[in-house]
Amino acid sequence: MRKDNANRLRITLKFVLGLGLVVSLVIGLGILRFHAARLAYYLESVNQSIQKYSDEEVVLRQELSALVAPIRIYSYCKESLGMQKVVRAETLPVRLKNDNLAASKQNTPSGLEGWRSSLAWLFGK
Repeated sequence: MRKDNANRLRITLKFVLGLGLVVSLVIGLGILRFHAARLAYYLESVNQSIQKYSDEEVVLRQELSALVAPIRIYSYCKESLGMQKVVRAETLPVRLKNDNLAASKQNTPSGLEGWRSSLAWLFGK
């Protein structure tokens, strides 16, 4: 009887240890799966940020191209849109009825005499 009890105790102990090992492996795999899902979510958010910044870079490069090389715009308009350069530009004279819009020469301070007196309105003086 003692050997039967000892064998049953060993078998039960082996079964409990095996069951504990299986439960530990399942919990470990669950933790790894959760961690992988969390990393996948983080990777997706990083990819979305990269895509957003990539789109913004394209827009900024287009704006830079337009600002740096206006000849490209001119050639595009000429070749693709069929636009032509203006040969003769016309100007129309504008006569003002009221002379109070610009500073008159009698009211100019001594510091604004000469060539600056005609541009005094630009500087707010």
